[in-house]
Order: sequence, then structure tokens, then C-alpha cells
Amino acid sequence: MSSEAIGEALKAYVDRRLPGNIQGSDPEKYRYLVDMITWLLPKEKNSVSCSFLIRLLQTSIALECGQTVSSELKRRIRLHMEDATVGDLLIRAPDSENFKFDIDLVHDLVENFMLQQKSGQDIFPAFVSDDSEIKVARVIDRYLAEVARDPNLPLSKFINLAELVSGFSRPSHDGIYRAIDMYLKEHPGITKSERKKICRLMDCRKLSAEACMHAVQNERLPLRVVVQVLFFEQVRATSSSGGGSTPDLTRSVYASTSATSNTEDGWDAVATAKALKGELATLRLNGTKTIAEKVDGSKMKGSIMYKKMFTKLWSNKDRQSENNSSDTSESPSSSNAGETKSTSSRSRRHSLS
Repeated sequence: MSSEAIGEALKAYVDRRLPGNIQGSDPEKYRYLVDMITWLLPKEKNSVSCSFLIRLLQTSIALECGQTVSSELKRRIRLHMEDATVGDLLIRAPDSENFKFDIDLVHDLVENFMLQQKSGQDIFPAFVSDDSEIKVARVIDRYLAEVARDPNLPLSKFINLAELVSGFSRPSHDGIYRAIDMYLKEHPGITKSERKKICRLMDCRKLSAEACMHAVQNERLPLRVVVQVLFFEQVRATSSSGGGSTPDLTRSVYASTSATSNTEDGWDAVATAKALKGELATLRLNGTKTIAEKVDGSKMKGSIMYKKMFTKLWSNKDRQSENNSSDTSESPSSSNAGETKSTSSRSRRHSLS
């Protein structure tokens, strides 16, 4: 018989013999059943589905079948991980936990997709294709967006899983942006430092135009992230419309914005905008047109919005700087200094508009 036929027969047997709810059943009987089915599974990759294997793994954990059975099922799931769906991975957490889904188990499954077993046994092919990595990264992004809705999900667990797939081949970061945005929405009480950690998971350079449009209007994102999005979209639009080569400028912008994240205060400091002002000036040297002038008519509205958004951010930070200056000193000399700073700020805003 073919391996597919054997796998289908075993699945049909499990559907009939293994109840969906094993509580109150004979645990020893069902442990034996799960154990036998696990070792009867054909070795070929496409003999059974990933969904069926994950169901067996859940049951083996609930029945406490032991580490040997669990490890074997995880090994087999690794071969099918690219076929997993978000529904397959939404596994209920143990009753002892106060959050909904077993994100630790999913972390183990993804880790098995990447690493060898601790015993040294090679359970992987010679290489993992980029297509497989992209599929797994995408499904984990969608999974993170779902589990992020749980108000009790610890940030550390969310970040650990996201970081695990951060090195995977991925043409776009729209998925992780949606997951991050959902977590920030459902956890409004997290600290500034925690927002900083979670936003580091996303590469602003890999956001689509639609995601950029959403991000620059997203009040949940720290200022540094919004400014990065604005600049990378400006650079991308300028490059695509014949403005010349911009890779060096892109790296310079990224370095400038990242440098302000070394301290928590750097997130919202005026220094963020100041560090980037020179890069914007560089972008516009030698007659380079603004983004609003470069793109076609269908994108004109969004392009103008980018320019206005940056000008607004810069103006707001100037006002904060002026207020801080006036609050820290009441002497006439300080007042004169504040007026000088205000005049300078207005001059800067005029040069940006």
C-alpha cells in the first residue's frame, strides 16, 4: 500500500477510536493508542497532514504520553510545518496558565523547524528552502496577530516567538507590523521601554505602501518608528521615480534613527527629528523634488500626507522643546534664549515646508 493510503487509514482509525474530549476516559488505554499510532505513521513526508500530527501531539501532551512520543511527533511536524495553518497552531494553553493559547508549544515547533535535536540526531534535510521559510514566517505572523488579542499574553512570550522567525526569508514585514499593532492595541498599559522592544521586531524598510500609510497615522507607535517610516517611504518614492541611487542615504537614515533608541528618553526626544533633518536636506539637494512632486496622481494625496505628517511631528517637538526650556528657567536671559530658540524653530519649520 502507498504511504498516503496507510496514513489515511490511521487517521480514520483515530477519528473513530480517539474521542475529542479525553477527560474522564481511560487514560492508559488512550496512551497506548496514541503511542501505537505514532510509531505506525509512515516516514514519507506527505503521508499525513500537519493538522493531524498537531492533533496527535496535543492529545499526547494531555495524556502525558511521555517525552519520547512528544519528540517523535514534533520531529514529524517539522517536515510539514510549512503546511500548518493558524487554526492548527491555536492550541489551548494548560489550565495552570492564565493566557489562552500555548505559545510555548508553537515556539518549540518552530524551533524544531530550525534546529537539530539536542541529542545530535539530524532530523532535517540538507537545507530549508526560502519558500518554506516564507510560508512559516507568514503563518507565524498571522498566529501572533491572533494570540495578541489575549490581554493576558506576556510580552516576553510574544517577542520570543517573533524573534525566532526574524531571520527567516520574508519579502515584507506587513504581517509582523499587523501583529505588533494588535498587541499594542490590546495592551495599552505597557511601558515605553516595552513598546521600544516590540517595535524592534519590525523592519520599516520592508513595509508596503499601504502599511506605511497606516503606520504614519498610528498613534500607538513611538515617534522614532513613525519618522523611520516617513523617511524610508520618501527614499523609496524618490528612487523609484528616477531620483537617483539612494542606498547610502537609506543606511544613513536608518543609522540616525536607530541611534536615538539607545536610551528610553531617545524615543520621543527632539533629538530624533534633529538627527534626521540633515538627511532630509541631503535628499533634496541638487534639485531633487519632494515626494509629492515625484509620484503619480493616484498617490498624490498620500504623498502630501507624508510631508505634512513629518512637518507636524517636527513642529510638535519644537513646541515641546520650547516648553521644556521655559519650564526649567525663569530668568530674563533664559526667556531671551527661549525666544531665540523659537525663532530658530520657526526657521527650521519654514525650511521643511
